[in-house]
Amino acid sequence: MITIACVPYLNARPLIFGLDREPGVALRLLLPRDLAGVLRRGEADAALLPAVEYFRLAAEGGERARAGPAHVVALDVAAVASRGAVGSARLFGYAEPDRLRRVLLDPASRTSNALARIIVVRRLRARPHFVLPEDARPALPPQAEGRAAPGQSPAPSRPPDAEVVMGDAGLVAERPQAIWIRDLGQEWEHLTHLPLVFALWVARADAPLARLTETLASARDLGLAAREAIAAEAPAVCGVPADAARRHLFEQVRYELGPKEQEGLRAFRRMAVEEGLAPEGGRLRVTRHAVDRT
Repeated sequence: MITIACVPYLNARPLIFGLDREPGVALRLLLPRDLAGVLRRGEADAALLPAVEYFRLAAEGGERARAGPAHVVALDVAAVASRGAVGSARLFGYAEPDRLRRVLLDPASRTSNALARIIVVRRLRARPHFVLPEDARPALPPQAEGRAAPGQSPAPSRPPDAEVVMGDAGLVAERPQAIWIRDLGQEWEHLTHLPLVFALWVARADAPLARLTETLASARDLGLAAREAIAAEAPAVCGVPADAARRHLFEQVRYELGPKEQEGLRAFRRMAVEEGLAPEGGRLRVTRHAVDRT
């Protein structure tokens, strides 16, 4: 039995197509922030790991290098990437870019948050405070925690000047009060002229890599051929309109992890390290395993 972990979002569905019915495969669907943990603890053999989580595991592997081989490897079988607008990672602005003081992050994804911080600092030339929803509530005295004066509501937190919305929610989000919207994939291309890798398949080095690669490549091929059907089911499964799902799967998301995508991944890591969003150390190892198609 091999265990494969993945996010439940629309753009990942072509990469795990049929795995829930595949004999000898256990499929786990988790939020992006939880995938590295199951891989680290040995609860999964491979995961569609968000880029920043891969940077963290690669750094951990660098620290262990003197004790033995790397403990995770990236597989070039597929990725969730974009070359331009991606649709599912957007920054909504409620103040002019030069007046940004507070940006609300998405609690589900460190990678989208790291990307947003890079874009805000390097493209918008702003240095606001970045907060998660749980940090956005106003501080209350201990004796008032969870209580309000009779007949009053708790004091609301000051609304953010911008917010990150990602995943399927990012595809359908509407913010009428926003005065500008930036697609993070498009902004990344303007910044670097490179593809952006949001997530990639990463496996434990002691896992059956050849079998994993063959299984994931087969699911990828079936899923890419089934994108029309996946898009048609998206309203019921993901809450995404079929036309938006079709555009996302066919036009906005790229599923290769080729040389240009790997160059974009290295650029993402370099900037994340420079901004203090990912640890230094380690090496990004993308391992190619040929799949026998005879």
